[in-house]
Amino acid sequence: MPSKRPIVLMGILLVMVLGYAAQPLWAPYLAGETVERLRPLPGDSRISSLSVRQDGHGRWLADVEYFFNGSAHGAAFQVHLQRPGGSTPAAGAIATLAGGKAAERGSHRISIEIRRPHSVHEALTTERVVVQFFVKGQVVAREERTQRIDWPDWETWAQDQEWVGKPREDVLRHAARLIDSDERHALAEARRLLERLLARDPDYAAGYIEMARVAMKTNWGPEGLHQAETLLSSALRIQADSVNAKILLGYVYAHQGRHKESEKLLVESAAAGTQNQWLWVNWGELLEMQGKTDAAIEKYRIVTATPRTDDVQDRPRLAAHRYLLRLLEKRRDVDGMGSLLRQRATEFGEGSCHGLAYARFLLTQRGDAPTAMAAARRALDGQCNAGETRDVLGMAHYALWASGEGVQREASLNQARIFLPAGPRQMYLLATSDSTARALQALIAGGERIDRHDNEKHSALAHALYAGDHAAARRLVRLGARLDSLVGADDLPVALLPVVTRDFAAIRLMQQLGVDYTKVRHRGLTALDHARQSGDRKLLQALDPRSGSL
Repeated sequence: MPSKRPIVLMGILLVMVLGYAAQPLWAPYLAGETVERLRPLPGDSRISSLSVRQDGHGRWLADVEYFFNGSAHGAAFQVHLQRPGGSTPAAGAIATLAGGKAAERGSHRISIEIRRPHSVHEALTTERVVVQFFVKGQVVAREERTQRIDWPDWETWAQDQEWVGKPREDVLRHAARLIDSDERHALAEARRLLERLLARDPDYAAGYIEMARVAMKTNWGPEGLHQAETLLSSALRIQADSVNAKILLGYVYAHQGRHKESEKLLVESAAAGTQNQWLWVNWGELLEMQGKTDAAIEKYRIVTATPRTDDVQDRPRLAAHRYLLRLLEKRRDVDGMGSLLRQRATEFGEGSCHGLAYARFLLTQRGDAPTAMAAARRALDGQCNAGETRDVLGMAHYALWASGEGVQREASLNQARIFLPAGPRQMYLLATSDSTARALQALIAGGERIDRHDNEKHSALAHALYAGDHAAARRLVRLGARLDSLVGADDLPVALLPVVTRDFAAIRLMQQLGVDYTKVRHRGLTALDHARQSGDRKLLQALDPRSGSL
């Protein structure tokens, strides 16, 4: 088949020849147009007016009206800022991030964004905005306006810029995620975002709801609750039928002791219909406050019985699981606890830390070391690479060692020492349940000293008392832990630790175990003497009910 390449080349050559031949026809026309386009318009290039304003997104803008006669290419505007105290136009001038903005022939009105100077990282204040009109590299016009601008530090400004112009729903979702993190710096950032959002859109009811959450998380107590109440009142004035505002206000009322008002709002919210699972969680808390445990359990179960949907509802779902588990534990409903823990591990993944919580339950409540070990291993290999995961694995191996025989028993002990090294903390953790305490008893029988100290001179009993684990403390004493052993850098009798921490339940436990606080001394003074010196009447009464007044 003959090649088409010669034909293509001949075609290109023909076009070029025809174009050259036709040049006398089109060249004069193009030249005339170019000349006209480059011919200066009558008058001098100038800035007719300059005003400075802040838009609804919080951005500063320079509105410029100008005339450009088109006398040269590359005409452009530049913006500079001046700090306070500049005695000349150049003094105190700071370049902004605006850069040059090209000018067009004729009369026009443009808006130039005034961006924060990048040369200064700390917060700063500027007092004048200067706009210069350059043509051929020379300033042909200059205008300035007095405008005080308080710029935040560079990092804060850069973070805010990320959300400038974004839809308000996107900003709100980001602020909510920051609030949910419970980290102080994140709460501060969320507050800043919401302040900007509500300055831009003061009638956005959802923004006030999130601000109420910030108020409570950063200032929990009567003051923070009152602040949240006022913010939620603003939300309801803007949107009277906001179910989310009513649900959160019901929570606020409950914690203010205004139970009837709280219930009224929650009933209204339920009647309106909502997907917000906090309704049932907050209602359950209200019922708990009133001592209505059975009714509270019913509300929490509404949440746990609902299929898991999305991340938004995960937080109230986990809260319902947590509160329900606490009530079941108080009732010693081990079967109910096991069922709920298994459900949560299934819903959120056996490789999550919820799977680890189920593993701990299997070990401490069921005494099922093999199954607990397998569950803990899945958590460790999954998303819960936490120290507690290794603790549970170690405890399970110790439990297998205590109940095993032969070569397998020795292998379990070796593995146990890897995940939970020997020492006071190891002994305390083994004392946290009856099923693992048997392993501790076997270790003691094999020569381990129950009052061994760690590097901070704390014993297993000291770890238990600091943790407020009274059941573990009782088991340790039963296994031989001495109540008069000295712990810590100050050689404090371990029985005095509950006095230092004002743990009244632990003080009662120590008394039940034989401690007489009228006789326990440290640095020549009894515990009662220390209580009298501090003026702590309640502590003195707990140490010796016969002591009377101070």
